[in-house]
Amino acid sequence: MSGSSHGGPDGDAPDAAVLRGATPYELWQDSQETSQRLAEAYGRILDAGTPEACLTGAAAFLRLARRYLALRLSAVAADRRLAFGQQVPPAGVAVAALWAEVFWAARAGSPEDDSGVLEEADASVRGLLVLSPADLADVGTVTAWWERLQRVEETLGGLEMAAQVALEVRRERYEHELGIRQLGTP
Repeated sequence: MSGSSHGGPDGDAPDAAVLRGATPYELWQDSQETSQRLAEAYGRILDAGTPEACLTGAAAFLRLARRYLALRLSAVAADRRLAFGQQVPPAGVAVAALWAEVFWAARAGSPEDDSGVLEEADASVRGLLVLSPADLADVGTVTAWWERLQRVEETLGGLEMAAQVALEVRRERYEHELGIRQLGTP
């Protein structure tokens, strides 16, 4: 990543120590940079359009997709821990562990949700983790996984927004209670 100290060269997955020590802003910045590089990798595959180009670009695409998921899930898990407390055991920093934490905490927060959004994201994250470059041998398949990754991002964005709203409500409640206490003191 350009100028970034979080992760290895060429979009390698960030290691555990780096993710644990990253600030929310660093996670956001790194995820934005990785997202851009992922979009560029996808664009190169589309531009070339051949099965050979798909296979050539697939390894970079998957490496960047997994890095992106690790960064986004680290940020979302941290936001949700802060907003909602620890509803499930904290995860490690592997994508699968982070996703499990985010998924189960979200399910615990809305057990009656039958929209299927979390389940669809679950299938997509799990699928992205087991894909090999050989699985991305044609443009249609790469495009389908790109679209699934975009829907995962929409889900993560929604979970992140819910955490931000909860934090804002908590802050407003605290400020209101503080104001009431200050009015009651001589």
